[in-house]
Amino acid sequence: MNKVDYYFIRTTEHIHRVQKNMLTVVTEFKSELNLSDENCRQLMFNVMNHDRSKYSKQQFMPYIELTEYYRQRKELKNLEYDYPSKEIKDSVDKAVLHHYNNENHHPEIANGGLLKWDIYNAIETVCDLQAMAQEFNEGVCRNYYENVWKPKQAKHFYDDFNWIQVTTIMNAVIELFEEKLK
Repeated sequence: MNKVDYYFIRTTEHIHRVQKNMLTVVTEFKSELNLSDENCRQLMFNVMNHDRSKYSKQQFMPYIELTEYYRQRKELKNLEYDYPSKEIKDSVDKAVLHHYNNENHHPEIANGGLLKWDIYNAIETVCDLQAMAQEFNEGVCRNYYENVWKPKQAKHFYDDFNWIQVTTIMNAVIELFEEKLK
């Protein structure tokens, strides 16, 4: 399969997994998380735009290369694979920054400034991490949360005034996904 087709399929399937995870949250975990109907409506509204920027002109071509890079290394076990040129690697780096600055489920959006994450961002992030774990057949997203997301949070958020609220809701959602998989 060519890399453009692979990108369309992989990215669309990822977005659909995130949306399906959110549907699980609002239908199966609603009472355990004490979510109102309005909370659920807002969560579903937000997730309908999840990773939409990956189809923007700024991200589309570079993200095809990024996806191919990870496909070669993870799926095809081609650990020697690298970007075809320095220019392509630079365009990927620029596109990743654009993505982080346009998608509120990434801690990098704070960029060292003040940012209060709400339950919507926290829950969407867990649904995104869970989708990654599902894609790579890794069960629940606890590992992504502990080893990828939390270090990013520590690096990119300088304002932790609601961090207890954020980690509490994120852990609760992860625990519910863990329970569901038992």
